Amino acid sequence: MGAKTKKGVGFWLSRVLIGFLLVTTFYPFLQLLNMSFKSNLKIKLDFLGFPSPVKLENYVNAWGFVLSPILNSLFVCAVSLFLILFMVSLTGYAFGRMDFKGKNILFALLLAVLMIPYTLLIVPNYSIISSMGLLNTYMALILPYIAGQQIFGVVLARTFYSSLPQEMFEAAKIDGASEFQVYTKIALPLSVPTLITVGVTVVVSMYNDYIWPTLVLTTGDRMKTFCQIVFNNAAGNGASDLGMLAASFVIGTLPLLIITCSCLKYYLQGMLEGAVKG
Repeated sequence: MGAKTKKGVGFWLSRVLIGFLLVTTFYPFLQLLNMSFKSNLKIKLDFLGFPSPVKLENYVNAWGFVLSPILNSLFVCAVSLFLILFMVSLTGYAFGRMDFKGKNILFALLLAVLMIPYTLLIVPNYSIISSMGLLNTYMALILPYIAGQQIFGVVLARTFYSSLPQEMFEAAKIDGASEFQVYTKIALPLSVPTLITVGVTVVVSMYNDYIWPTLVLTTGDRMKTFCQIVFNNAAGNGASDLGMLAASFVIGTLPLLIITCSCLKYYLQGMLEGAVKG
């Protein structure tokens, strides 16, 4: 029998730290679930207490309250995501597998954009969208999302494409394949995990965005996104039923939870392929 490994202070300290991080991470969400089953009066008088009685009406009311905003958010995310992935795969392939003049300079400029804080781009982006007459339209969200959300994906895709064996591409070209056929038949199928990683990242970012939709969608609630509706009401500009708002947050979280959990395997695989290789 092998000797038992002695567990030192570092082992137990790491376990305590992990437990503390788990509690601090999940407790707010558990408290949100707790609030979603309580009446408004119960939340104000006994915030930490358990729901008694359980108020399921909160979810019925919340469903009608956030269904349209959730669909608006998912529509914007779907259209933006399709175009982002298309451009990320093409641009990443060009930087990773093709040689052209100014390639390194262009990629350095692309990386430089990552250094610019998002808040500094709000004013020029708003000016551009306003001058194009796109305020209070879905395109006011879609175009800036496409322009701003693809940079991380291009870097990840470029790293992945550049790590693929050169012999595989040379063999395809010897067989008569064009550059575009090599991209569609070889590079693109292999990059699916990387593109899923990019997709999950940008969808979470776009779905949770509050500042930009608030600036460009200002007329009525018909086109507003999920975060706009619930955050505005949570701040006191609308519905005052805290239980219903908590249930709205829970319902609005489900699409992201489903997307993330269903793609988690490929998300992790894509992160490793895009960041470790090359």
